[in-house]
Amino acid sequence: MMNLSRLMVWAFVLVMPLMFASCKKDGNEVVNPSGNAVEGSWKISDIKISDGKDSQSFLDYIVDLYAQQGAEEEGAKLIACLKDSRITLNGDGKVTGAASPKCESEDSDDLNPAKSGSTWKVNGNKLTITDSDGSETFDLTVSGNTMTWSNQEEDDLDGDGINEKYTFSIEFRKA
Repeated sequence: MMNLSRLMVWAFVLVMPLMFASCKKDGNEVVNPSGNAVEGSWKISDIKISDGKDSQSFLDYIVDLYAQQGAEEEGAKLIACLKDSRITLNGDGKVTGAASPKCESEDSDDLNPAKSGSTWKVNGNKLTITDSDGSETFDLTVSGNTMTWSNQEEDDLDGDGINEKYTFSIEFRKA
């Protein structure tokens, strides 16, 4: 079982712009979203990890892991911070936003998947976020008031020394 510090590292790593590429086309999705489709303010609604067979809410996992450590309140606070923080993709290609007042950490802005002061650009079904650390490109889907950023990742999730491949997705809802 992962200890609490390892969970915090994973929470930080997974909330960073490391998203995934699992795109279903059900007829309602904007397959090649325009910049206008992503413009506006967004809040995280869920973070998911999928191995291609099963999908798990990372937010539910955080709650469960904190509960196992006897720290339910801290887990609930982290989830409230993540879900209430807002990012805004402005029409001029700039990202603004701030951590929620529910965030109690001085580093809570680090939990936002796109830092305030970043820039964004849509090209086809790809979204590129550029900040002082460089650029990150994500697979992008937009359907109504839902936007998803995703990436394929590989890491040793269970501590057995073998890297697992998975899709990491962050789902947003219009704020």
